[in-house]
Amino acid sequence: MEYILYFSPSPAPQKVTQEHLDRLIPMRFSSEKDALHGAVLVMRGGQHPWLIAGPGVVLDAQEIAGHCEPILRLFRR
Repeated sequence: MEYILYFSPSPAPQKVTQEHLDRLIPMRFSSEKDALHGAVLVMRGGQHPWLIAGPGVVLDAQEIAGHCEPILRLFRR
């Protein structure tokens, strides 16, 4: 199974289209958990995760931020 994280230096638009995604470099992961950890690293590096897509999973930017917030809080301590 493959989970793809799409990210960019700029924040995601309200509605992400395939045309938007075609302009981004996808990062591929073997699990949703790994993709979320990748999103945390992207966020810590000042980038913006736009979407995580995989089998039965589609997380938009707001959902990713919600999942990543507990991990990011650990780094802020």
